[in-house]
Amino acid sequence: MARSTNARKSTGTPAEVEEPMLPIEAPRRQRNRIGKKSIAGRFDPAVARAFAILAVKEDSTIEAMLTEAVLDILQKYNQPIEK
Repeated sequence: MARSTNARKSTGTPAEVEEPMLPIEAPRRQRNRIGKKSIAGRFDPAVARAFAILAVKEDSTIEAMLTEAVLDILQKYNQPIEK
């Protein structure tokens, strides 16, 4: 049976009091993601790397650049965005 990585080792001295293990707090959702939906895709590593490099060169984020690309595609195909 595998030993838990969270288990505390006992040093054998009875004077030491073991601290209770606290649960890991789940990360809070970023405020800018509230009310947003995710659109995902699988790409070759070279494409992902090139896109990340482009985002850095443009002093932008991958998410901002993807938003721009998606909006350009919707405009190209005359697809209205309904809210």
